[in-house]
Amino acid sequence: MNRLKNGCARRGQSGATLLVSMIFLVVLTLMVVSAVKVTTVNTKLVGNMQTENEANAAAMQAIEATISTDFTSMPVASTTTVDINNSGQAGSAYTVAVPAPVCTGIKPIKLSELDASQASDQPCYVSGASQNTGIAGGGTGGDSLCSNSNWEVNATATPPAGGAAAATTHQGIAVRVVVGAAC
Repeated sequence: MNRLKNGCARRGQSGATLLVSMIFLVVLTLMVVSAVKVTTVNTKLVGNMQTENEANAAAMQAIEATISTDFTSMPVASTTTVDINNSGQAGSAYTVAVPAPVCTGIKPIKLSELDASQASDQPCYVSGASQNTGIAGGGTGGDSLCSNSNWEVNATATPPAGGAAAATTHQGIAVRVVVGAAC
């Protein structure tokens, strides 16, 4: 009798073990599939972040090229190609569109903002003898004889792959001009 009980018990357990093993196998498979999906999403995310950073760097390089010229005399739009890693390969060349820079206004430079030891600041100082000469900037408002023309320069870089969105970068530039100058 005892033997019969053990025999029945063994036959009942062998099916349960198989069922539990299959459940564990399914759970482990789901965990592996989930890990692969998370890794794929993270890889795409990092790739998009890298593309965005490269596009911003390409846009900044185009802005630097624009402001290194005399852009204030005749602001014009331009389009350039920036090879972000100087590889010469098409996969690293961003197309950057720079609209014409826009003058946003002129702001007088205060005397307190100048440095007398800088040669570029010395022509902006007002002498005591010229306080009442009628020269713009020579009043008592604390303004110097120089102003800053403020410019907005934008650039939009399009990645070479074309699938990612373009990145737009904005840069404000101040260029020193004499008081009374127009944009």
